[in-house]
Amino acid sequence: MPVPDLMVVTDLDGTFLDHHDYSFAAALPMLDRLRSDGVPVVFCSSKTTAEIAALQERTGLTGEAFVAENGAVVVGRGGTVLAGPADGSLGRLQDVLDDLRDALDLHFATFSSVSDEIVATWTGLDVVAASAARRRAASEVLLWRTEDDDRADDFRAGLAASGLDLVRGGRFWHVLPTGFGKGAAVRMLLADHERRTGRTPCTIGLGDGPNDTDLLDAVDLAVVVRGHGPAPGPFVDDRRERVYRTTAPGPHGWAEGLTHFLRSDR
Repeated sequence: MPVPDLMVVTDLDGTFLDHHDYSFAAALPMLDRLRSDGVPVVFCSSKTTAEIAALQERTGLTGEAFVAENGAVVVGRGGTVLAGPADGSLGRLQDVLDDLRDALDLHFATFSSVSDEIVATWTGLDVVAASAARRRAASEVLLWRTEDDDRADDFRAGLAASGLDLVRGGRFWHVLPTGFGKGAAVRMLLADHERRTGRTPCTIGLGDGPNDTDLLDAVDLAVVVRGHGPAPGPFVDDRRERVYRTTAPGPHGWAEGLTHFLRSDR
């Protein structure tokens, strides 16, 4: 039986969801165990609010806290908005991207600049799900071109000068306001939990990509799910008793990592 006030915070694509077909079937037995024990499962993803709300409904987690758009949107348990976009911020972000693309002669494409059908082709989602993926409130998704790699540092510097961060995910690059990453979102949710309950939960975080590093640094126990690209890290605390690296990918690895930390002998 998990300890009281345990909280699970998990990335979605490539972690809870299969990298190729977005299935979470292999995670369901462990998810059912967590739900029956009353353990909050917090989705923490680059996905939009619309995408996460749909997945929460499918998994029986409606009403749980979640983090959308890599931390640019944070919603507490019961729907309280803890962090969200300022009016006009997304338009300003997109203007900065357009200016830097022209100034540096870059060739990246963004979700906002193409159709639902094209995003469906890029992601493997159906057109309805691709439309939800494009419904962003505070961040933008880039399909980076390898021919522009020699100007990536200049691009990152230009974003930083405008108060924006560039974060690498499993498939795409993400641009969001500085200071609103997954780690900051986790700390915000922990503070909200402490305000509501008066207790500090033990946290287990799970992720598979570089944009999950801050998430995994912010939790007590970290699961690095075997991925299909660059892994999270380096970590501030990489001790074996705190960080577990799975042998299986995707939802199989998700279940493996949680099983490791929830063993009765721990």
